[in-house]
This record gives sequence, C-alpha cells and structure tokens, in this order.
Amino acid sequence: MDFPKDTKPSIVKKQTDDGWSIVTYNCNGVLVQERFFTREPDANQYFLQQQAMGKG
Repeated sequence: MDFPKDTKPSIVKKQTDDGWSIVTYNCNGVLVQERFFTREPDANQYFLQQQAMGKG
C-alpha cells in the first residue's frame, strides 16, 4: 500500500474532564490507540516516548 509522501503517523495530547488522553493515529488518520492518564506528567512522559519512536 502506498501512502502520500507527506503523511505519517501522529500523536495528540488532549485534556479531558478527568485527566489527559494520548491518541495515536496511523498514516490514514485512523485512530490506532488511545491511552488515558490522570496526571499530566505521566501523559507528557508517554507522549515524549511516542514522539521519540517516530509517531509524531
């Protein structure tokens, strides 16, 4: 399957009513994984780890 050269997986950090959600999307923009964290430092750590793996 060929993807346009300008697309890549992405990761987004969103604040929710009761914590933080880290959402990972594939190259087509389809949700792949959503992880919930009650503490922002934990969400930030996971977000940075995912970015280092090339997901964002």
